[in-house]
Amino acid sequence: MDLHHSQGVFVMQDNTVSEATAATTTLAEAAPAVQAFATTAAVAAGCQIYPPTTFQVCGAIRDKYNQMGGPTSFLLFPKSNELTNPGNTGKRSEFIGGNIYWSAATGAHPVAHEFLFKWGDHGYETGFLKYPKTDEIVLSDGISRRQEFQGGHIYWSPATGAHSIQGLIYDKWKALGAETGVLKFPTSDEIVAPDGKGRFTTFQGGAIYWHPNTGAHPVYGPLHMFWGLSGYEAGPYGYPTAGPVYTGDNVSQTFQRGTLRLWDGQLGGVHQVDDSEELTLDDTWVFPEYPVWPKADTFADWNTVDDPDGSLSEQNRQEANMVDNALATLGGYDVTRYLWRHMYEDPGLAVTLAPSTVDEWMEESFTGIPGFTAPALVRAANRDHTVATAIEFADRLNKPFKATFIAIGKDEEGDEYKGWIVTRGLSGTDQWYAAGGYSMSACTSVIARPGPAGRHPIKLVQQAHTYDEYDFDPEYTNSLPVDFATEIALRGFRLGINKWFQVFGHGSPIAWEGLR
Repeated sequence: MDLHHSQGVFVMQDNTVSEATAATTTLAEAAPAVQAFATTAAVAAGCQIYPPTTFQVCGAIRDKYNQMGGPTSFLLFPKSNELTNPGNTGKRSEFIGGNIYWSAATGAHPVAHEFLFKWGDHGYETGFLKYPKTDEIVLSDGISRRQEFQGGHIYWSPATGAHSIQGLIYDKWKALGAETGVLKFPTSDEIVAPDGKGRFTTFQGGAIYWHPNTGAHPVYGPLHMFWGLSGYEAGPYGYPTAGPVYTGDNVSQTFQRGTLRLWDGQLGGVHQVDDSEELTLDDTWVFPEYPVWPKADTFADWNTVDDPDGSLSEQNRQEANMVDNALATLGGYDVTRYLWRHMYEDPGLAVTLAPSTVDEWMEESFTGIPGFTAPALVRAANRDHTVATAIEFADRLNKPFKATFIAIGKDEEGDEYKGWIVTRGLSGTDQWYAAGGYSMSACTSVIARPGPAGRHPIKLVQQAHTYDEYDFDPEYTNSLPVDFATEIALRGFRLGINKWFQVFGHGSPIAWEGLR
């Protein structure tokens, strides 16, 4: 690395106010002889000095600097004479707030702050980005910026920082609307894939992958999530060979060795397998990503009530025991009691339900409340879709195919598929009191072989997965017993003697083999 470059980066600061203050202090303390020299020093033709500094800024770099406002610009005062870049490819002058670079092909342009840092990561003008072709350009949001170089681009936003993007990945991103499109801003530079052949760049909304055999294609949304759960390009599907194709809410995308789909709330993929392929328990250990925990306001009211003598805490514990005793007297509420006690005995610690509990919950076929699909119906739809897809591909290509799909739900606005399905048990049951409305998914994996209608040999395994956040809503009202328990839980929460927690669950894998 060129030493002068590294010095330029080392002194870079984002706070131009503090830079100006520091510069003023330094100059004010400078010896009178230095200031006198600055005003009388011989200046080369085509150059200019900016007293009280003694450095000469020359030619096109001087013109750019003056156009920007000279020392009153964000660059502040010069801290070097004009320097020749490695290989005599161009010139630069270094300033307190950044540098200006010039080449015959590109002219003079400033590079500063995070753009200079990122450009330096790639070797400055000797790297693949080469020389800057533009100054920083403000983007449509009025905050973010980009800068164009001979070999690519650097984009910066407050949320993502500065990242380089170039070549065919940039071309694809630009065709999709660049930062205003579905992918938004880059969150990485171009990364070499583990196979050493492919390349990819990640974005706020997904990724673009390139391989010499497939070209550059985007992967985003739920398909990107499932592809990641399956191992990305190193998994059974390989690299994308085309972009996603939408049919209403449904979408499909082809890959080197298979197809990914989001169809009628079933997210997954299908790919060819050998005759010897068998299903494993890992095949159904696929489920949506867990939500962020804790949320910003989850613990806002926790431990906010003072209890100097402990009397309020003691009273709350006694009330909590009353709830536990009432459930014990009623009978049949083992999970409800366990979670209630856990909230006080191990506050804040996550719980994983026993597989037998999840299995029992998944048998519920009726909720009694509109808007909730019962767990058994979610599982059945997931199973039937996976079987049908595996058979479809097996018959089409006359080879055995493996399909794996997970059931996913839409976001709270009902606009797009995001992840978990919100369900619940029948009112008044242990499941309902223990979890209320909770989240679930089902994953089915099927291997199907070609055959006549109703006679396709298949192997199937399905597993249910659940997720819940055990908390109490102060605005929830339903019935007097529930209201009573809610008030007790909330008082204990504000006293800091209980705490909300996460509840995970994974049912037993259910296997089946036969003809369909």
